[in-house]
Amino acid sequence: MSGSLCRRFGPGRLPYASRRDVGGGIAMAATALLAIACWFGASGLLLATDTATAVTNATDLEFVVAFGALFAPFAVLTSFLLGTRCWRAIGRNESGTDPDPNPILGSLLGTCTAVGSMIGGSIGLGVVFAGLSLLSGTLALGEVAVVFFLTVVSAFLFAVVFAGWVIVPLGAFGGWYHERAKTATTERTRAIGSGKL
Repeated sequence: MSGSLCRRFGPGRLPYASRRDVGGGIAMAATALLAIACWFGASGLLLATDTATAVTNATDLEFVVAFGALFAPFAVLTSFLLGTRCWRAIGRNESGTDPDPNPILGSLLGTCTAVGSMIGGSIGLGVVFAGLSLLSGTLALGEVAVVFFLTVVSAFLFAVVFAGWVIVPLGAFGGWYHERAKTATTERTRAIGSGKL
């Protein structure tokens, strides 16, 4: 059931999703989208109920949501690229086939991809803010490099504090689920090949 749900309704229908490496990248990008939806849902709930105004003023939470909106596209792209690279790093056996799926390894790769997506999102924001500073012509080139560095560091710390609690566990779950789905597919293929199904 785990693999069939993804292939029937989800990202498993995309081209090359049956390949282990590209499927891992697609699974990580889908997990990143799920994390973003959860995070924006929680932020929207705080904004709608004015819960955050009891602790801080409303403009602070609106800043957090806007910052997340800029961060999200870079994080999803990084999740796909890094997820594909992580699953490709597992490599193939000497016989040229994929190794047996391992949900624990998938969880570890998903966690690495989740942390990497926060780094990629931070670098993307650094490029945007440094590029805007450069195009405005108000800063020297050395100052633009400082803007880039400070933006990357502060955006990463911001992502870890405000969103890491949802990104990292969902990344681990997404990697575990991808490998679990591959396990079910592998067992089904073996059963069909041996004539048991």
